[in-house]
Amino acid sequence: MQLKKYRPFIIVIMLLIGYALKACHGPSTSHITPSSTTQQSSTSAPSITANTDPSNVARYLRAHQTLPDYYIRKGEARRKGWVASKGNLCEVLPGRVIGGDRFSNREHRLPEQAGRSWQEADVNFSCGRRNSDRLLFSSDGLIYLTTDHYRSFQQVP
Repeated sequence: MQLKKYRPFIIVIMLLIGYALKACHGPSTSHITPSSTTQQSSTSAPSITANTDPSNVARYLRAHQTLPDYYIRKGEARRKGWVASKGNLCEVLPGRVIGGDRFSNREHRLPEQAGRSWQEADVNFSCGRRNSDRLLFSSDGLIYLTTDHYRSFQQVP
């Protein structure tokens, strides 16, 4: 019956251990509510626009040879609920942008070389439907910008 006497102390110690473990592992995201995700999507539009500035994306590509983590391929975005015609990317996947898909260069408007492949990424994105601005980047480090949906290209220095 000695255990009853120490029960309050045991409970306090267990609570302290729980709080300490929670502090070590950071905040939990399991408590996100629809209102907090709605709020996030409305406040994330300016940061998405800044994140998809062509010079910022080109700088990242040169430093890391890959797109930033907030880019998502079209197929994966579709599987997660994105419908291009609805322009619902910011609602379905807040903070994400379309990019990383293969660009075939069928019209041979970009420089060709054996073994070179191209990928594309949306830039200047500000939610809603996708615009005509794309960054095209090659497997060997070339980067081009189109602002008229592939009619013309400018090399990004």
